[in-house]
Amino acid sequence: MEKSFIIHYLFIFVILTCSCALITYWCFPDHKWRVHVMSDISDNIVAHIKSGDDDLGSHTLPFNGEYEWSFCNRVDGKTLFYGYFWWGSRYQTLALFDNNILDICAVPAFTNSDCYWSIRPDGFYASPSNSPLGDDNWQFIKSWG
Repeated sequence: MEKSFIIHYLFIFVILTCSCALITYWCFPDHKWRVHVMSDISDNIVAHIKSGDDDLGSHTLPFNGEYEWSFCNRVDGKTLFYGYFWWGSRYQTLALFDNNILDICAVPAFTNSDCYWSIRPDGFYASPSNSPLGDDNWQFIKSWG
């Protein structure tokens, strides 16, 4: 009887552990984020995008060009994507998605969400919508280094 008691609780422990791991790495409930990085600079911008798990590689963004990717935000709130940017001799690195950016881009939705980045001569801006450049939705995040 004691052996079946231990097996029963071991089984419950394994199921709970696996469930927590799956929830951490899967979409819940089927909610994906799309991040759009757009260039509003007349020259080419080189962007290298990475996370702790994925290296999305280097991308050349021409004027009005865009690079987009999607992912599921981890339930534990530890999703992080960051980018390295080159504009001629100028360079900058910044978080493209973390808890701070989530606060800027999050809008109440039960479907997929978007976060937009605008790269401009004076720096980097984030917005929950792709509204015109003068719109108040764009929040200044960081200048070029």
